[in-house]
Amino acid sequence: MSEQMTPRGAKSLVLALTAALALAAAQPAAASIWCGENGTIRFMFAAGDSLVETLTTGEPTGGVTVVEVQAWLTGIDDVARDGEAFLRVGGAEFTLSITGAEASVISQEFSEKNALNIAPKPGQVAVGFDPGARLRDGAVMLVRWKVLFQGQPRNVRFGLDPTGLRSCTTLVGCPGTGTQALYVGADSANQLDCMFGAGYVPAWLNPEGEPDRTPVTGTVSWEQAGVFQAR
Repeated sequence: MSEQMTPRGAKSLVLALTAALALAAAQPAAASIWCGENGTIRFMFAAGDSLVETLTTGEPTGGVTVVEVQAWLTGIDDVARDGEAFLRVGGAEFTLSITGAEASVISQEFSEKNALNIAPKPGQVAVGFDPGARLRDGAVMLVRWKVLFQGQPRNVRFGLDPTGLRSCTTLVGCPGTGTQALYVGADSANQLDCMFGAGYVPAWLNPEGEPDRTPVTGTVSWEQAGVFQAR
């Protein structure tokens, strides 16, 4: 936990995680409200001063390839509930999936200094932010990883593993929708009980040929859920 976090901030994070992003053994997510899917997780590789979603690397250094990849929550529609706009992400839950080569997540850093992650290992995210990660143009960077591969990997796909989305199993309306990630609103806006889903767009490392970047999304939108309204 960050040394800068106040006792109140720590309490808010714990509340966020236990009330909305708790894992199966903790408080159930039944107290939360399923708000449908709003937004997409996108993976961005650091390539010099740029961010790209398809990266080609050169010869490995010391026999290994290390890449930095960021997970962004993007494309969030401007919505509100009871006149209160959704402006901050109070927490998120998802699990990184890397296929095509054996990979090791060697570091995991969150975008907010006051972040508390209760997931058991790198690549898994069940994090709370205090006072919430602020959206800018419907997007926010949530987490960055450094990932190590032996040699020069080929045709490596970065996506999400929905089987790791354990809070969805106890959230009324969420099971069976095919959503890939979850996130909640901020305590300061009284939106800690609001749980949205998100899809993702695959990213590729050293693809051979044209990679498949078809978005993976769920079946229930925020409009269909009817909890929030467009602003």
